[in-house]
Amino acid sequence: MNGGNARTPLFIVCSPQPRTGCTLVARLLVDFFLMEGRPVAAFDFAAEPPSLIDFLPGYTVRADVTEIGGQMALFDRIIVSDGTAKVVDLSPIAFQQFFSVMSEIAFVADARERGMEPIVLFMAAPDAISQRSYSLLQRRFPEMALVPVYNEMLARADRARKNYAVLDSTSVAMQIPALAPLYRRFLDQPPFSFAAFRGAPPDDIPLDTYMELLRWMRRACVEFRELELRLLLNDVRLSLQPGTG
Repeated sequence: MNGGNARTPLFIVCSPQPRTGCTLVARLLVDFFLMEGRPVAAFDFAAEPPSLIDFLPGYTVRADVTEIGGQMALFDRIIVSDGTAKVVDLSPIAFQQFFSVMSEIAFVADARERGMEPIVLFMAAPDAISQRSYSLLQRRFPEMALVPVYNEMLARADRARKNYAVLDSTSVAMQIPALAPLYRRFLDQPPFSFAAFRGAPPDDIPLDTYMELLRWMRRACVEFRELELRLLLNDVRLSLQPGTG
């Protein structure tokens, strides 16, 4: 979001399970802001490469919440209201600790007071652990936007939809379109920026493959734009209610 009194977004891309597409979604988000000409900073929790910092080293820093010092440094940095969108690629290992600290320090309320809007993009996998974790986050942070993300590249992801209820219009689910393995292999070699890739086809990628990747990337960006519009409209709706600012 940008302009007016809209809050600056803080996206937390997460799952309690590995290999659900968190890093891919975080990569797309960072490059979405870059393609929009908007400042963005990313935070990478992954312990093994290739991770977000490998793909987008110029915009990403390492993050850690295993120690008190790391916790405070991280949350102090992501809560800064500097007009820069923040993207957190949260690893499954750090999942529980990160949200525990968020709850303990009343992070959501503090972030909003500073002009930030925390938004959790939860990778909606079909397993029971993911479903329970999603429900727990809903109960623990009822005031925070919690958006289930259906990654079509995951087998059986479509079967999980009924298990990820949304509580308001802000949290309408997102969908990351599938991409055939033939094309995906070109995205998996870091460093790789979708924003830079959009400019001209690389010499080592066939033109038809390049065009298919562009179409896929545009579909993903449409999902992000629609989410931002819902968040903006929700802010407007709340501001018009009696007793709100």
